[in-house]
Amino acid sequence: MPSPATGRTSWAWICLSLVLALSLSACRAASEPEASAAGLDAPDQVTLSSHPVATQTRIHRVYGRLPDARRKAVRHDVGKVVDRWWEASYLGGTYPRSSFPAAFPGFTRGAERRARADKALLTNETGGPRIDTVTPRKRSISIDIMAVGGHARSVTARFVLRFQTTGEKAGTTTVRGRLFLTRRNGPWRIFGYDVAKGSRP
Repeated sequence: MPSPATGRTSWAWICLSLVLALSLSACRAASEPEASAAGLDAPDQVTLSSHPVATQTRIHRVYGRLPDARRKAVRHDVGKVVDRWWEASYLGGTYPRSSFPAAFPGFTRGAERRARADKALLTNETGGPRIDTVTPRKRSISIDIMAVGGHARSVTARFVLRFQTTGEKAGTTTVRGRLFLTRRNGPWRIFGYDVAKGSRP
C-alpha cells in the first residue's frame, strides 16, 4: 500500500501533460490523513437513479487478515465515497454549468484544499459551460485494503470513469487514477489522489 503522507507532511505536484491521440493531464496530491491473505471478491454494483450505468467495485487484494463481512462492508462504503465524488464533480447537476461549489464530498479538509487547486482535472469546471449533457459509459473501482488486527485501516482505490458529453464540448472523457482513503472514528475519507484526465472527440 502506498504511503502518500505521514505525520504533518503534505505534498502535491502536477505530473506531465501528454498529447497522444488525446489530450492528457494528471495530478497527484496527498494531505495528512484524518484518521481506515490476498483475495478477490465479486464486484459490488451501485446504480444511481440519475445515471443507470452501474459502478463495478471489487476487491483486488487484502494485506493482513480481514473477515469476509468486513471486506464486503469496506467495498460497499468505499464505492459510495468514490461515487459521491464522481456525481459532484463530473456527472451530476444541470449542464451547461460553471459552478462546482461542493465538488469534493468525502475528502479530508487538507485534500479538499489541494483538490480545489486542481479543479481543471478533478471536475468538469473548465468545460462545463460548453457541455449540454453528460452520460457515463464506465464506472469501475478496484480496491486494495490494509488490515491490522482484523480491521481495515487504509485503502487504495484504483478507478476508471468514462463519460460522453454533448454540446460545444462534445466527446469522450476518461478519468483514471488512485484515491487513498483512511478512516478514524468515522466514515472513510479521501486524503490523497493520483489522477489523470484525457479527452477525445
